Amino acid sequence: TRPREFLEQFTLDSLQMVGRLERGGSEWTLIRDPQGGIHRVRQGDFLGRDHGKITDMGESYIAVVEIVSDGTSEGWVERPRTIELTAP
Repeated sequence: TRPREFLEQFTLDSLQMVGRLERGGSEWTLIRDPQGGIHRVRQGDFLGRDHGKITDMGESYIAVVEIVSDGTSEGWVERPRTIELTAP
């Protein structure tokens, strides 16, 4: 029932972590989309097509939990994923 966030239109594999930013006591991770745009994200934001939610952020990674079908008609499972910092 929540509005989809901009980065939810892309596959998780197509997104790249390119840096981190701290401003005003808030920490952000910088993500590049496949079109070259750079976006600030933080813990709790959503990205990727499979309802991926950012659960942790480190200096060189973000941890995401996706919700995907388990192949049954009613089943869903959580799938942990990581996006690591891309070297320049």
